[in-house]
Amino acid sequence: MLALGRKFVIANARVENCAIIFCNDGFCLMCGYTRGEIMQKPCTCNFLYGPGTKRLAIAQMAQALLGAEERKVEINLYRKDGLHHDGSPLLPCAPLSQYD
Repeated sequence: MLALGRKFVIANARVENCAIIFCNDGFCLMCGYTRGEIMQKPCTCNFLYGPGTKRLAIAQMAQALLGAEERKVEINLYRKDGLHHDGSPLLPCAPLSQYD
């Protein structure tokens, strides 16, 4: 079960780029985008990458999304307004099948 207070997206792994099909309000507030702007974007959240986002972290996140267990990836993300997200750089990534 997803923990309360988590900011998250749900993506469809059966479509190209594993498109986001849901995001909660916390995720929208965190990144500064509306739900409509986030829907159908890739679940790797490349729209949140910025100048401090390292290629290695991007690769680790993509790899984590292909795995079977939740992993935490250290990655710098940026809000829509270009500001660095002030939260923890550890982003939990987990396939939904973990919660089945």
